[in-house]
Amino acid sequence: MLVRLITTAIASSVLLGACASMSESQCQVADWQRVGYADGAAGIGESRLAEYVTDCGKIGITPNAVAYRSGWDEGIVGFCRPANGWREGVMGHAGKEIACRGQPGYDRFARNLQAGLQLYRINEQIQQNHQEIYRLQIRLDNSATSDTDKAWIRSALNQLDLEQHRLRTLYHQQRLLAP
Repeated sequence: MLVRLITTAIASSVLLGACASMSESQCQVADWQRVGYADGAAGIGESRLAEYVTDCGKIGITPNAVAYRSGWDEGIVGFCRPANGWREGVMGHAGKEIACRGQPGYDRFARNLQAGLQLYRINEQIQQNHQEIYRLQIRLDNSATSDTDKAWIRSALNQLDLEQHRLRTLYHQQRLLAP
């Protein structure tokens, strides 16, 4: 029982520590303008400051909100560019649009983010179809599969092949939209 209690306590402290936005030593030496700039340049919303206030407040440190905001304002302008929108979209990071709302270049960032997300979704569908083709091919190769089922599987494989061709064409067309 004691071992279980100790294990639970250690696991809890590790998990809670992993949720901290900044370590104690980072709070103590933080240049809040640089922290803000880095967060903005990474497309992290300015709401991250609230996490720093909470985490650093536990050790009696209050982040400099004015310096953080000044840095964040500079960093976010660099992030909210069309190429970053495209990159974030291709990686499936739809939430980055929120940080750029109201920033210069938001419209182009958002348009490229959506185009990148479309490419991401197409690629996801290609992967799902590939898995389905593999699954159907195994069923087709199974000697216990009836001739009727084999005919249906062949038809399904033909349809998936046509769909894969369509998706690959669409994928290549969508890539041409990259900034």
